[in-house]
Amino acid sequence: MDVPSTGHHPLSNEALEIYSAPWTGPIGQPAFYRQIAQMNQKYTDEVQSLYGRMDCPVTVLLGECDECIPYDKGQQLAELISTNGCIPVPDAGHLVQEDHTEAIVSAVLKQIPPR
Repeated sequence: MDVPSTGHHPLSNEALEIYSAPWTGPIGQPAFYRQIAQMNQKYTDEVQSLYGRMDCPVTVLLGECDECIPYDKGQQLAELISTNGCIPVPDAGHLVQEDHTEAIVSAVLKQIPPR
């Protein structure tokens, strides 16, 4: 898994630069490789029992095409931290904010009480 493949659609050069910046240099590059090495379901399973309900309202949006966290697993994790569950975002990968910004805006607007 690499930064360009975390979006379901190709990232712009600007977005790619922004997301890649923390993973470069003498500190970032080894951290990136450690993170990639840990992209294994067993690591999620090891910490899953530590998840609990958040003390604030939480709505999880997850791309249906996420290759980092499969939708079914994301839904399970969302149910551990929130009573709101998980909103699927069609045609989006791990970087929902890049693939479908409007889904995030829509979810936020639905949380704002009417005046």
